[in-house]
Amino acid sequence: MSLEDSLRSLSLDYLNLLINGQAFSDVTFQVEGRLVHAHRCILAARSLFFRKFFCGPDPPSGLDPTGGNSRAGPGTARPGVIPVNSVGYEVFLLLLQFLYSGQVSIVPQKHEPRPNCGERGCWHTHCTSAVDLALDTLAAARYFGVEQLALLTQVCY
Repeated sequence: MSLEDSLRSLSLDYLNLLINGQAFSDVTFQVEGRLVHAHRCILAARSLFFRKFFCGPDPPSGLDPTGGNSRAGPGTARPGVIPVNSVGYEVFLLLLQFLYSGQVSIVPQKHEPRPNCGERGCWHTHCTSAVDLALDTLAAARYFGVEQLALLTQVCY
């Protein structure tokens, strides 16, 4: 195994352990009813929004730093879980993948069933579903202040 292959394997091992891995996470988000686990230091290091959110005296609006409210009704976040209502689950995971690795594939997988795409065998390069995903990712990148992801999204489409 070459040094390059070894480093690539090590990087993949780290990513698999870190991205949405509950074991070592120190922050949990709730997006579209699903829990997403992350690491404050990585998010704060890679995004000014998250740095201000976790460390600043005046956190930006859009997320609740207290982790929800005291009334836990249906669909509300549990204490310690930060509700995210500004983006969807798939886009939030893409955002995290980019923050953790500096890389992301915004083009959906070929032949993968997608909402708003009724074509069988679609390659999802320019269908409505792919364009919606790119636009949602661009909006999330701008909302969370991840300009490199915004630029990457614009280049892809």
